[in-house]
Amino acid sequence: MKYRVKSRTFLAMALPVVFLLASAAVRAQDSAPPTQQENPAPAKPDQTPNQSANPADNASPDSTSVEHPPVVVNTTPPIRQVDAAGFLTPLASPFRIGPIFLGSAQFAEIFDRGTPFNTTNNPTGNFQAAASQFVLHIILDKQFRKTHLAFQYVPRATIVNGQFIGDFVNQDLGVNLVFALSPRLTLNLGDHFTYYKSSNSFADIFLSADPTTGATLQKDFLQGESSWLANSVTASFGYAMSARTRLTVAPQYIYARTSGLATGTTIPSVNEYGVNVSVSHDLSPRSTITGLYTEQTDAFFGQGYNTIYQTMQAGYSYLFNGGWSINGTFGAITYNPPTGRAWSEAGSVSVTKKFRRSQLGLAYYRGHEFSGYISAAFNDRVDVNYLQNVGRRWSFGAGAGYLRDVVPSNGIWGKYVEGDISFHMTRSLSLFSSYVRKWQAGDNVAVFSGMTDYARAGIAWSPPAHNQ
Repeated sequence: MKYRVKSRTFLAMALPVVFLLASAAVRAQDSAPPTQQENPAPAKPDQTPNQSANPADNASPDSTSVEHPPVVVNTTPPIRQVDAAGFLTPLASPFRIGPIFLGSAQFAEIFDRGTPFNTTNNPTGNFQAAASQFVLHIILDKQFRKTHLAFQYVPRATIVNGQFIGDFVNQDLGVNLVFALSPRLTLNLGDHFTYYKSSNSFADIFLSADPTTGATLQKDFLQGESSWLANSVTASFGYAMSARTRLTVAPQYIYARTSGLATGTTIPSVNEYGVNVSVSHDLSPRSTITGLYTEQTDAFFGQGYNTIYQTMQAGYSYLFNGGWSINGTFGAITYNPPTGRAWSEAGSVSVTKKFRRSQLGLAYYRGHEFSGYISAAFNDRVDVNYLQNVGRRWSFGAGAGYLRDVVPSNGIWGKYVEGDISFHMTRSLSLFSSYVRKWQAGDNVAVFSGMTDYARAGIAWSPPAHNQ
């Protein structure tokens, strides 16, 4: 009964605020004309309109998710949103103080229920929780003459079973500083920090796809018993060797840890040092070939030696007429476990399609990533989603995904199906609801082993772009 009183009090306070902000946003958008981006960067003499990107030339790599770069972008490195596949663009946000503005806001009521596969190893048995969550996307986006600064902060105020989750948890924070050092040379300094009280962050759309650029982002979906912290730092140097050929060298450092203990499957923390080196060449304004080499040195907690991963891949991307885009790499990955060197296939495929009233996204990955838990194993990940607009107000979506560790036995795996529906009251304000079911097998320390159901409903606000 205590939870119900607190939850209703929270709702009584939060919902009027949300609707007042949304109403003010709608009135401001109807009355204020859009403005142009401040201090646009001048075009460089050797810059081509459709310079292709490569896998190492990303803005702020997310150490807990798998990013797939865009097929075709400008020479200047783009800055990606911290929680989506899209890139930062000028928004007609009425909530703005100089270069600081509100990029989106969302309030949701969430209910989840779980059933463990094995009650012997998980004596708590079935569980369920109710939560209220308020999410903001706060952005500082400033373009100087030869420098672009972007700061993104996504706080999530959450009440679970009547208790507020505080102490700076459930946060995403991203900072990027891009320098145009010369007409040919750019430097992109990026940092992305993520901290969740639990690996279950109440997300419900796990494949984010941007059909405009062909970029996709595979978000974590495994639910964990422990908290998750990850921070990645990168310095990406991009050099235009010619109008069609680009070299990128990107050193990076990743630190990740969980609050759980070591098991035979997962590890509590890791320090990873690495570098990505890639060369891309535009065959045409729509097609690009890429060569990529990646080295990662992982210092896992409790191990007296470093594990070195090396990946060599070749890639090809193409932007078709009619809204299709494809971006793929294929090669091999190897590392040095105590039992001897191990090899595996490595690669990724990202496909997007923009129809007249719908869009499709597909992404596959094979390699070594930390997907909300820490393991030395290679992993497979595939996701697909589809969005259909019906009339001017309604949209329906569906998706599915699968992840597994590539090990002989006792590896972590998980899969999900999801469905969602939205009603667009205005071009900025919408009501939504969604349902997710997950099946996953873990160690019941870093990854829960069982089946979970999520139901979610709420209201979301996001301003249109300036050019809309």
